[in-house]
Amino acid sequence: MINIVSNKGFNENKLIAFSEKIGYELPNDYIEFLRHHNGGYVKNSISTYYKNGEQKFILTSMFGLGSEEDLISQFETYKNRIPNTCIPIGRDAGGNLVCLNLLEGKYGNVYFWDHEEEKYEDEKMTINDLYIIAETFKEFLNSIERDNIKESKEEGYKVKKVWIDTDFLKELENNSDK
Repeated sequence: MINIVSNKGFNENKLIAFSEKIGYELPNDYIEFLRHHNGGYVKNSISTYYKNGEQKFILTSMFGLGSEEDLISQFETYKNRIPNTCIPIGRDAGGNLVCLNLLEGKYGNVYFWDHEEEKYEDEKMTINDLYIIAETFKEFLNSIERDNIKESKEEGYKVKKVWIDTDFLKELENNSDK
């Protein structure tokens, strides 16, 4: 289950305005989450999506209404980048999104959007370009596991490969000389 530091200030009118803005009704399990937590900072939590088998990601935040990472601003930022039947509801440590689908048939399904696979220009992303996490928001919440870094070290995991942006590396090197 999610380990979250909840946002304060949930407002029912903001929920209604958001639903009207996006043109979809939100699933009840997601509405209850917003009423109880209004999004927030997620601590030590990992989740799973399916792309060529099981893939893990570190969940870092869930978006709320009127919060620092506001649902409305996140919707505006990503509305032309993710499928138009989805809303962004959370973020992972790498800047990827957790999305909630609001179209019939797959209504309430939760997906992982990998920004590395984003399409540009005339190509539009479809729901088939995202990776399934869970069939309902409640199932998504229940699937979240506690990430215990101490246990991982004991299991003998080792870093195989690290990639650093070349511009960032130059900046680090320049700053280390000062």
